Amino acid sequence: MMLPSRRLLRRWLALAFFFAALVQATPLTAADHAGVAPELWLPTPFGEQWRIIQGYACGTHNGWDRYSLDLVRVGGPSAGAPVRAAADGVIFVWARRSGTLILRHEGNLYTMYTHMQHAENPQIGRIVARGDVIGAVGDRGSPGIVHLHFTAFMAEGPWARNRRSVPLRFAEGYDLPEIGGCNQHGGRVLVAGSTPLSNVEGIGFAGAEIGRWYGSDVQIEFSGTAMTAGYRAAWGADPVGAAPEMTMPNGSIRLAEAGEGLHTLFVRGWDRNGQQTVAAFGPIGYDTTPPESPPAIEPIFLKAGQATLIAWEPAGDAASGVAGYRLSIGIDPEGTSEWFTPLPEIEAPPLAPGEYLLRVQPIDYAGNAGEWVTIARIVARP
Repeated sequence: MMLPSRRLLRRWLALAFFFAALVQATPLTAADHAGVAPELWLPTPFGEQWRIIQGYACGTHNGWDRYSLDLVRVGGPSAGAPVRAAADGVIFVWARRSGTLILRHEGNLYTMYTHMQHAENPQIGRIVARGDVIGAVGDRGSPGIVHLHFTAFMAEGPWARNRRSVPLRFAEGYDLPEIGGCNQHGGRVLVAGSTPLSNVEGIGFAGAEIGRWYGSDVQIEFSGTAMTAGYRAAWGADPVGAAPEMTMPNGSIRLAEAGEGLHTLFVRGWDRNGQQTVAAFGPIGYDTTPPESPPAIEPIFLKAGQATLIAWEPAGDAASGVAGYRLSIGIDPEGTSEWFTPLPEIEAPPLAPGEYLLRVQPIDYAGNAGEWVTIARIVARP
């Protein structure tokens, strides 16, 4: 059979994603949200005042995304203002038509940024750090007042099923619980906090790259003038303490100790006078689990001698995300090849009359390879 054009196919995939997202679900309470990691920061520019023009419930915030905020800049234009990642995460989806970018975070948490003019390098699976600019405020998909629509939601599995928004709480000290009524927290002015911790003078890191997924263990080394009296190191939180755990001028830690997922390494060092310095290294990803195989599709009938677009349902990967697929078209039921495509679609070359097997192997961003599987039978007719 002839498949739809590439543009139409991508549009169908985007629509399917958002229709699946609009499933009604019981909203979580503030208490349900209390244990969710990671901590969220406001997605607006640091130090600027932004007002909530539409809060929770009523209007367009009355379905699965009940706990959403529409934000505009106070005292200046909102259009073009930078949008920043509310937490370390991975790009999960980019829908250009509505200007919607979704980031996946640890703990089955996702954040959604909608109506953006554009996104910055919206490559699926790319790691972004909290505070990184991910796009610019616009009015795509919602003509009228230029604003940023922000939602955090919980979901399960590599397809982010059973989505339900959660009441928002930000590290800057803003707690926005469910209080009942329409347009909850509307009119409140919020100010984003300072930039995340980064590598600071006095502590240096080596052995790994920030923003990269690793499919095997690596050793991260740290040293510097602030480490002359010793250090403390921990994954995911500042290792606060009254004194160093180890008294040496340098140290190291294994990425595997953090487990699979996205992580930031925090190191606190002491100099000989007892002065302390804290530095952060990350985010960095660790993923040793291969992606899931895509499901089989119906037999494909095409005209021999004519190139044809063939598409399949994407594979799933709950950590780094699927970077692409090796694929093979032939008669061998165990066939493999190095033919690679980053999307779950190919333009099949002209085939002679006969029957063929389409086999694929998903690859994730950490380099893990799934199993080779046959997903379709191709029949080329004269």
